[in-house]
Amino acid sequence: MDQKKIGLFLKDLRKEKGITQEELAQLLGVSSRSVSRWETGSNMPDISLLSAIADYYDVDVREIIDGERKSGMNEEIKEVADKMADYAGTEKGSLFKWVRIISLIGTMFLTLAVVFQCIEYEPNIFRFGAVVLSFLGLVAFAITTLYANGILEKLAEKKHFATVVRVIVIMLIAISVKFIVINALVIGLAFFEASQPYDKKSGIDNYDKEYLLEEYGSDLDTGLFIFPNDGQNAVSVEYESALKTGMFDTDGYIFLSATYEDDEFKKEVERLSEISCTVFESKHEDSDYHIGIIIYDTESYKFPAYVASDGYSSVYEYALIDNDNKRIIYVLLSYPNIANDEAETVQKDYLKKDLNAYDLKNGSTLERFSIYSFGFSKGIWSEYSPEDEGRETSGNPR
Repeated sequence: MDQKKIGLFLKDLRKEKGITQEELAQLLGVSSRSVSRWETGSNMPDISLLSAIADYYDVDVREIIDGERKSGMNEEIKEVADKMADYAGTEKGSLFKWVRIISLIGTMFLTLAVVFQCIEYEPNIFRFGAVVLSFLGLVAFAITTLYANGILEKLAEKKHFATVVRVIVIMLIAISVKFIVINALVIGLAFFEASQPYDKKSGIDNYDKEYLLEEYGSDLDTGLFIFPNDGQNAVSVEYESALKTGMFDTDGYIFLSATYEDDEFKKEVERLSEISCTVFESKHEDSDYHIGIIIYDTESYKFPAYVASDGYSSVYEYALIDNDNKRIIYVLLSYPNIANDEAETVQKDYLKKDLNAYDLKNGSTLERFSIYSFGFSKGIWSEYSPEDEGRETSGNPR
């Protein structure tokens, strides 16, 4: 079957009738673009339209298919062609009904998926790829839906439709470029910051709790309640820290090992055992609140431990009690990479017996406990921050 030959034949028939493509399209209930495609041979009329076109041009259906005039068609063949056209129209209508319904539902689902991804979006190369692919899928599905429902052809008839489409495409390209540039900058900055060295400090002279709270407390969701204000009450103190703040989190560790006399040791253990944090739903004192009480753990570590945070926001904060040596080891870990010995000064006795427990991504059963944060029934999160330290109503140890 020669489509170009058929197209030229249809064009000649139309000219013989003395009508335009728009007039023929109106008579057949299609768009003028469809008529144009028939006559250029880039597309063929639907089988359900062949009989109507043949009747209008007063030719045989076989002549249209062959692209040239032949002898007259008998009534039997014409009747068969009409029935085939009716059957094809009925079948097509039934099929397209479900296609239209499914395409509309799919478009709505994809739209919601893109909206939800944008609402909860955080700069990440995989999330960025997911948003882009979802958006492209939405565009493809939307075009298919418009076509299946006949809306696209009707819009194409509008004089200014092409201009509007061009403007929309240019706007989408501009938005996409901006989106890509911003994400590229964010990801590039994240890689740059990840490559930066840790701020390492050692020696008790470099231990400054006030500075640690101001610089890292809010990001780590911690009040450092476990850590002493200084090392004056201890006989000997060892201090090591390595911290690095990125765009989204702070990585690193703090270790403070202090040995006490008997009385001071008992006082410090008692202080640790009574630590709690009151977190309010809002800044108002009469709002709902939750009191987080420190956990005493005798199983997970090589020493008994008072735990303030156990994996919440990937932060671990605890104090290990070495009764034999009257020593207390204060520990804070943020996004620990213990398996790879990322922390050069990490001592195994200071960590959990099972080092895999720090790997929250590989099936850890930790409850991710924290005395500093709590999720209320209304879904409002209230977290400790250094600004709250002076208030009696929030973020203070008991």
